[in-house]
Formats: sequence, C-alpha cells, structure tokens
Amino acid sequence: MFNFPKNPFLNLSAIFLASLLILSGCEKQKKSPEEMKAEELKKTSLAFIEQKKGEDAIEHLEKLVVQYPEDSEISKYKLLLADEYLNDGKLESAHQMYNNFKDFYPADEKAEYATYKSILAKFYQTLKVDCDQTETQEAIKLCKNYLNTPFMSEYKNDVIDIKNTCQQKLIDKEVYVYDYYLKRKKFDAANNRLKYLRNSFLKENPILEARLLYLEAKLADKKKDKDGVAEKLENLVNKYPESQFTKMAKGLMAKENKPFKMF
Repeated sequence: MFNFPKNPFLNLSAIFLASLLILSGCEKQKKSPEEMKAEELKKTSLAFIEQKKGEDAIEHLEKLVVQYPEDSEISKYKLLLADEYLNDGKLESAHQMYNNFKDFYPADEKAEYATYKSILAKFYQTLKVDCDQTETQEAIKLCKNYLNTPFMSEYKNDVIDIKNTCQQKLIDKEVYVYDYYLKRKKFDAANNRLKYLRNSFLKENPILEARLLYLEAKLADKKKDKDGVAEKLENLVNKYPESQFTKMAKGLMAKENKPFKMF
C-alpha cells in the first residue's frame, strides 16, 4: 500500500485546536447575579456603573439589596440603586428607593440628598403629557415637607423652583378649565375656578392677583357687567400699572371698541 507523506502543518493545527478546547472547557462559567455573594455583587455592580451599563448595574444592585438587607454597607448600595433608577428613567422606582433610604437612615449624611432626589424623581413624573395632576400635587407636598424641615437647606433654592413650577402647572390647568367654561357661557362654573385659584394659590403666589383680576374682568365683560369690569380694571391699573395683564385688559377693551378709562 502506498503511504502519503505526513503534513507537519496539519499536526500543529490539530494540536492548537485541541489546546483551545481544553482551555475553554476549564474556563469558569460566568456567574449569574443569583449565584453571587454580597462582595461579588458589590464589585460587579460598581464595575457596571463605571461602564455606564445601567440595566446590568440595576440587576445586580437589586439582587444585593434583596438578598443581603443586613449587610453593613447596604445603605450605600440602596442609594446607588436609586441613582441608577433615576438615570435610567425608572422614576417611580427611584422615588420609592430614595424614600426608603431617607426613612430607614434619617440620620445619615446622605438623607437630605435622598430627600431632594425623591422630590426630583416625582417632579420629573409631572412632565409627562397627562391631564391628571396627582403627581404634581404630590411633588408640591414633598417640596413643602422639605422646606419646612429646619435642618434641610442645601437644595433649598432648587426645591423652591420645583414647587413654583409645579404650582404654576396647577394654576395653568385651572385657567384652562376656566376658559373652557367661559367660552361655553357657563359663568358660575368659570367663577368657581377663579375662586378656587384665589383660595388655593394666591397666598403663596401674590403676583397671581394681576392675572386673576384680568380673568375676572373678562368674566364680567362676558356677563355684560359694566360695573364689574370697571372695578377690576381700576384695581389692575392702580395696583399693577406695568403688568402684562393690565396691557392685555386694555387690549381687550380696545378690540371690542370699548373705552378704557384711566382711574
């Protein structure tokens, strides 16, 4: 029988492939979060945060918080989880986790940070397009609680801005409803919205009075109440001569060919 000469290159290739198979078989399989101990979960979570892999970081942090609630460093990782929720747009989860932190660790140096971030997470929820203002009202309540807490002041200016923005959203909503009723000549309903605005918002937002006087003048005009219109315009001119609402009232009267008297 004729024997073909052996190819040394084929032998080397076979040896190389066999070595790879042996090494891959010996390599440890990557652990799932469920298989990891506390220190492994911490290390892996921090690595994912550093790599900006939010979903992976959240998965490992959640396992750590659930499986090792008694760990001496768990407060730190709860706060990291809340931050990752916020960064990932999981706003209600972030809000709840920040609240959990401040309730469980009220004396912690990060308690005020957590309180502020819980407000921020709730505020972001108010920015969605939705007629329901429950989230806005809840955000205002959180802001007031923060501002009424004597030892919290680091984020005071931001919280005041958030509260004012949320209140303005509620005011704008009420004005929208007022306009809806006014256009349909439901004057009692429109007047009730203005009363609600005065009773609920004017004390904290005194600048709102100029807008209310203008809206009350519009309502009186629609009702053909000349004395009511004159009274509201007089108040506007005397109290807020430079206000945009005084100018708008003048424009309204001019548009309808009605004389505007300076009192």
